[in-house]
Amino acid sequence: MHPWSTFGAGDIMPLYVTGGSHTIESSVERVLQSATFRNSPTSRRLLRYLADHSIVGRAEQLKEYTVGVDAFGKAADYDPRQDSTVRIQMSRLRQKLADYYREEGKDDAFIIDLPKGRFILSCEMRARTAAPVVEEAAPPASKKNTRRSPRVVLVGVSVLVAGLAVFGFAKLRGGGEPPRAQPNSWSPELEQVWQHFIQSSRPLIIAVGNPLFFQFENRSLYRELSIENPEDLVKSRRFEAVSKALKGQESRPVRYYAAVGDVSAAFLLGQRLGPYQPRMSVVRSSQLQWQQLADANVIFLGPPRFFGDTLASLPVSLEITEVSDGFQNVHPQPGEPALFNFRDPTGFFTEDGEACVLITHAPGPVGNTDVITFASNSTFGRVGAIDAFTDREFARTLVAKMGRIPRYYQVLLKVKYKGGVPTQTSYLLHRELRPR
Repeated sequence: MHPWSTFGAGDIMPLYVTGGSHTIESSVERVLQSATFRNSPTSRRLLRYLADHSIVGRAEQLKEYTVGVDAFGKAADYDPRQDSTVRIQMSRLRQKLADYYREEGKDDAFIIDLPKGRFILSCEMRARTAAPVVEEAAPPASKKNTRRSPRVVLVGVSVLVAGLAVFGFAKLRGGGEPPRAQPNSWSPELEQVWQHFIQSSRPLIIAVGNPLFFQFENRSLYRELSIENPEDLVKSRRFEAVSKALKGQESRPVRYYAAVGDVSAAFLLGQRLGPYQPRMSVVRSSQLQWQQLADANVIFLGPPRFFGDTLASLPVSLEITEVSDGFQNVHPQPGEPALFNFRDPTGFFTEDGEACVLITHAPGPVGNTDVITFASNSTFGRVGAIDAFTDREFARTLVAKMGRIPRYYQVLLKVKYKGGVPTQTSYLLHRELRPR
């Protein structure tokens, strides 16, 4: 007898895997062989691992520690409270599944899903007459003028449309209704860290850094990491060489994109702060106005240069500042270095390495709002810092190191990451800031 009950026409039935069904196995295998998953070995490994345990009925017993050790090869002393690899990879797997069913799998009869907070896969039967589970993809852009010049290689970056964060918040917020706080998800230490942002009657804006690109007629994108001013970029020798190689194609400055880590961090903030602050929104940092800084509390995410001028104009004297090579410790105490490099040079072009993250909590331009920045030259570092600053155990560490959380402060963290996933975040130093 088939292990699934029969539903009426038009129903979409959630079916949790309890046996070795050929249909379930074939559905998972179809996903694993798809183009969406082909170049994502970590997501493939995690999906296969969860599928194997779900099919034989052992997934309900899985814990974050078990998945970390068995699926990701963590050592026996692995501590999920300090290492967020499993949580991040589970989130990425859910996104990969959504991407697959949006495109390649939009006609699949069965949908494999991974409910939040669980390690057991589900299989949903999609009725023929039911509405699509995910939105249809937008029509492909015209292929006119899309041929690339063979003589030039443009800068490659991992980017996502910043507007995705807004969509994510709509999902997280349940169509506009504030989600209920999860029990035991908050703590007195987290209250100290975030009280001025979640207890305030002012709205909370998350400003995601959106770097400058130049887009050419053939839709090629060019970027120089150290330049954010369009007038300066067009004067660059590298830009001139690229423009020449593309035979003088018309170009224009665009700020459509955000680093994938910043979008992930924005989702994370929505998940963890949303239950306590119902008035949250996401904007591109380039569109943030001074009036908004005066009227709302703001969280900045991005490289230091994106909001260095903003910080310099706030009514507070900074103790840690950005210089060309890293973060300068203006008044080093005995045993402290004067300079902290932005990131480990050996990991600059890889997804393995470590980076420093500077968190600055300062008053707004007129002193009646709060601004906090998470600044790092590594998108993976920023994700790790957000994860740590919204984690109960790390908040306890912060309070222990700082004695108390000052009204305004700067904190330096070091984030280690592997395969683009933050694996360890540690405290380096902090300074209390005095309003001017």
